[in-house]
Amino acid sequence: MSLELLFDEPMVGQSRFGEYYLYAVKNGTDQEYSFFAPAEVNEQIKSLRKGERFEITKLAEQKGTKIVTSYKVEKKSPVNDIIKNSNDNFYELMLTSCRDAVKIQNELGGLMDAKSLAVTLFIARSKINQNGY
Repeated sequence: MSLELLFDEPMVGQSRFGEYYLYAVKNGTDQEYSFFAPAEVNEQIKSLRKGERFEITKLAEQKGTKIVTSYKVEKKSPVNDIIKNSNDNFYELMLTSCRDAVKIQNELGGLMDAKSLAVTLFIARSKINQNGY
């Protein structure tokens, strides 16, 4: 589950089940939700601030006859989401350009700088058309 915090801190209270941590969150839509975080999750997200995104994964492990659950919380970066969801092929284009630059450098006995070659190849290829092909 991927969520975005709407406030810096949760509302903390007490119920007959013990202490609770109530967060206001969004899950990628404009709809606001209430999220009652288990204590283990609260420990992992209490350092996050308003607007930050995180993903929660519930894990289950069998220990003997019992199933023990735990939670993994991963802070999400907006830049990582953009790169992950990007379908422009520039990542592959840069990798190809770097590989080709190293081949050229090796073929010429190190006369050329691989970094400069890679950038030059990437720029030229990306101007061919939007996806570099």
